[in-house]
Amino acid sequence: MSEALRTIGTGDTWASESYAKVTDTIGALVTAGVTAGTIRSDLETADVVLAMSGLLRLDASGDWRAQGDRLIGSLMDGLRAGAKSS
Repeated sequence: MSEALRTIGTGDTWASESYAKVTDTIGALVTAGVTAGTIRSDLETADVVLAMSGLLRLDASGDWRAQGDRLIGSLMDGLRAGAKSS
């Protein structure tokens, strides 16, 4: 799946439109979280999408569930309001 998602924007209209819908949705969630004071205000949608993209690289033949849990935990910790920015 990660290989297929990397080709988005290389000519596939349906893929580009789907990706736009995903980023629009993530953007709406980020905005709502910032408004509610639960997500850092210095993040942009592209930052969150890029951080999430590591989940697409999980090795399905390995211990992907445990690694996915750790990655999601780290991502959520970094999104929370009050988290240190670099």
